[in-house]
Parts: sequence; structure tokens; C-alpha cells
Amino acid sequence: VESDDPQVTINQRFAVFFPEKRPFFIENAGFFMTPINLFFSRQIANPQFGTRMTGKLGKWTLGALIIDDRQPGMAFSSGPYNTRAADGVLRVTREFGNQSYIGAFFSSHDFADTSNRVASLDARLKFSKNWVVDAQAVHTWTRQNAVTGFDCLSFPDLTRGAGSQQGNALWADASYSGRHFTFSTNYNDFSPNFCTELGFVNRIDIRQNNVFGGYFWRPDKSKIIDFGPV
Repeated sequence: VESDDPQVTINQRFAVFFPEKRPFFIENAGFFMTPINLFFSRQIANPQFGTRMTGKLGKWTLGALIIDDRQPGMAFSSGPYNTRAADGVLRVTREFGNQSYIGAFFSSHDFADTSNRVASLDARLKFSKNWVVDAQAVHTWTRQNAVTGFDCLSFPDLTRGAGSQQGNALWADASYSGRHFTFSTNYNDFSPNFCTELGFVNRIDIRQNNVFGGYFWRPDKSKIIDFGPV
């Protein structure tokens, strides 16, 4: 059994990412990937039964997974004790043009009388050999109760009691890469009620924008690849 690589977790304000080690989930994991990490297979802690289908046909790719998880029901001594969670993931992409694609994602998590649904659209548009734009939009629906509420929720309008909420997330990145000049800007926006029970998003209720630019000299016939200010 492989163990997790050591990581510093002292004084961490947010969840720490530990990579997947189980062969079943590592194999063909790329079929389920999205820019925002909406499927983190380690959220499925104790599966017993499941089926997966992945494949590529022409410019289409498909990833589908249906699986159970005993772990959520083992956390309770009564009520939903020994109740299995039912999880499903679907990912479809379609390539077009020059290294461009559009994709869709859907996940479902049901445990006792709680549920979490996530739907997303994402795309990569390569306008030229220099310009690339990536973007993703996500919407989530979550229902919880007083006993089995999800840990990923930080709803400002609800107590730990029963209720439902919807959340949104938006991510976009535009980059230019030339021989001398490089530029990129990205934008992240996660609403307070955003929740992806099967994904890994360590911060919500945040909005940020980052900009990077640099100019590089790339000398010919030199051991120095490039240099310049950033």
C-alpha cells in the first residue's frame, strides 16, 4: 500500500492536496480533468462497487464513472450509519480547429437525504500560435440537513440545519507567448455558496485577478536560453 508523500500541514488555513495513489483512479484520469478541479478521486474514500468508461472517437472524448462510497456512512453511530454514498461523474470534450476544444462536465453525489450536483462548461480557444484563451463556468446545487451537512459548505445564509443553496464559479485565462514578449492574465471568482463535493477547491468566497508580463532576449548559438525582466 502506497503512503502519501510528506507535506507540511502545520498552520495551514486551507485543505492540503494529496495526489491520488490508487491505480483504478490514476488510469485514464485525464478524461475527467477540467481547469477547475471538479473531480478529485480521493473524495471517494472507501468504494466497493463501480464502473468506468473512457474512450476517444475522432474528435470526441468521453469519461463516465458510477461508483459507491461506504466512508460517509461510517462517520455516524445512528441515523445514516452504514449508508452508502452514490457518486457519478460525466465528462465530454470536442476538439476543433487548431488545438482548441469545448467541454462539458457533470457530477452527482447523494448521501442519505443530502445531495450535490455540479455542472460546468469549459473551452480552450487557440486563436494563433501566440494567443490562447481558456475559460470555465460552473454552477452547483446542494441540499443538506442538520446531521449530514457537507464539510465543503460555508453558507452565510444557513445554520448547520437543513437547507439548499446554489453557487457559481468562473475562471478565465488569456496568454500571449512570443519570441521576446510574454503576457498572461487570469481571473477567478468563487461565490460563497459554491460547493463541489467530489472536487478539490480549497477556497471559496474569493475573487482575484493576476497579471504577468515579461520581455526576454533569446540569443542564438548560446548556452543561455533566455534572460530578461519579468
